[in-house]
Amino acid sequence: MSGPSTPAGSVRSQITWYRTPIERERLRELTQRSDLRGLLHAGSFLLIYLGSVVTNMWLFVQGYWVGLAIGCYLHCMFCGFIGMEAAVHELSHGTVFKTRWLNTLFYRIFAFLSWNSYLHFKESHTKHHQFTYFRGLDLEQQSDPIPVRWWDVIFWFTFDFKKVRKLIWTNLNHAFGNTDVDFFFWCPLLSRTDVKTKKLVNWARFLFAGHIALAILFVLADLWILILLVNVPVFFATFLSHATGILQHAGLHGDVPDWRVNSYTVELGPILGYLYWHMNYHTEHHMYASV
Repeated sequence: MSGPSTPAGSVRSQITWYRTPIERERLRELTQRSDLRGLLHAGSFLLIYLGSVVTNMWLFVQGYWVGLAIGCYLHCMFCGFIGMEAAVHELSHGTVFKTRWLNTLFYRIFAFLSWNSYLHFKESHTKHHQFTYFRGLDLEQQSDPIPVRWWDVIFWFTFDFKKVRKLIWTNLNHAFGNTDVDFFFWCPLLSRTDVKTKKLVNWARFLFAGHIALAILFVLADLWILILLVNVPVFFATFLSHATGILQHAGLHGDVPDWRVNSYTVELGPILGYLYWHMNYHTEHHMYASV
């Protein structure tokens, strides 16, 4: 395949992805959607989140500070999987529920809680699947090496400054109408004349209005711990979600029309597989994203 110097339009017309053959009837079985299975996974995820918030709020009220510190850290680790790292990612494909409005509802709930832009991620991720790891085309995942420094690792275990910049700073720009700033490397993903750009701006404004309103309510109720538990938990203890995210494509070959070459599939235990929404089967996820 052509390298970085090939014009984008030319490469688009040449990409013919390899897919491992599968019988049509078997594929039809695998792509059957179920509201029950969706509720079991997405619903249990939301219940764990709410249960963790209530438990830690009780520890705060009772003054059990050691238990609160441990509980908050575990809560933040869990919240690392409610955003684009897992829940938002999977829901963006519209395959979790058979009923579309249920998928949309949970997609937007998790996007709000994790400071994600549901509209931007869906647009960006569609391009990522079309042009996976092709230089100049896939600007969500870049095949060039990205350095990880020792302080990055420290931030992953404490407060993730880079994630704050990625989400808060980008959404803040969008809220003020500057959609040229991007979550990834598109800069911009959508033109300012695109009809979807207004929705992008409105969602960013809704994010800030909603989170600020909740924070004020928590302070007035003298339950400031809820600011950590609800408004900003996704920015703390991100090491586990980073570790699973790295297992998607990092270090593999770019500019190759074969997901077996540019995507990882790994075995995870039942707990981590559940938290990761089973995206550890990432090669298969790209070959048949509707499964």
